[in-house]
Amino acid sequence: PLSLLSSPRALCVLSPRVPRSSLRTLVLYYIQALRKEVVLLSTRIAKMGNLLHSTVHYQNKCYRLTLFYNR
Repeated sequence: PLSLLSSPRALCVLSPRVPRSSLRTLVLYYIQALRKEVVLLSTRIAKMGNLLHSTVHYQNKCYRLTLFYNR
């Protein structure tokens, strides 16, 4: 989103001489970029959670096998 505000087009849109519809367009682009970032972040978090769950599950399985064979 910060890249949107630093682009030349964004600076033109923020000019007081430009109609409000351009400002609405900028806000729409900004909201879309935020949504995309939120989706990417939640996907990343979900993947990390799945990896953590798999790792813990695998370690528990190995631990149980070790206990079984070391009786």
